Amino acid sequence: MSKEEIQATLVESPKRVTSTDFSFQFSAAREHQKVGKKIFNILCEISKENKDRQKKLGILVVFGVFDTAKDYLVSGMRQIGINPIQKYIDISTTSSKKSVEALFREDADGAIVINRNGQIIGGRVYLLVDNPALEVPEGCGTRHISAASFSTRDDVIAVFTLSEETSIVRTWKDGEFVDQYNPEDE
Repeated sequence: MSKEEIQATLVESPKRVTSTDFSFQFSAAREHQKVGKKIFNILCEISKENKDRQKKLGILVVFGVFDTAKDYLVSGMRQIGINPIQKYIDISTTSSKKSVEALFREDADGAIVINRNGQIIGGRVYLLVDNPALEVPEGCGTRHISAASFSTRDDVIAVFTLSEETSIVRTWKDGEFVDQYNPEDE
């Protein structure tokens, strides 16, 4: 084809727009929003069951960006005994559902730590409280003070609590709770 024929073809045919659709990758980057909602929903289910069975169980879950820490060492956390997480458990997959529920229902001290991609990376983790003077609702104890304090960290997306005394589930961000579920309201 000659140069003139190519130009004539380009003028006659509509312009082709070449582009690539990366919407999946960008929506996958926002998966942490779904993970946070999943954590909250699991805690709400446990809260309902506890109310029905008149059982008391307190849970603390830290959700954050921990895979970028240097040498994967996260400051402000200390392991209590042996980490019960010895395999890959993803809160987002149905194949891990039984492992996730068992871990959440295990009445253990400390926090459960979940990375932004949904991977549960730790259990029985003690959190250092940097801001013990943060306001928490009346009747809240150490678990909630730890949640409020830890939620102010840059590497934390949210902290979730299930109150042992009231069965109220709360989401903590920037030192205060931003969402709450009370089984008594149903």
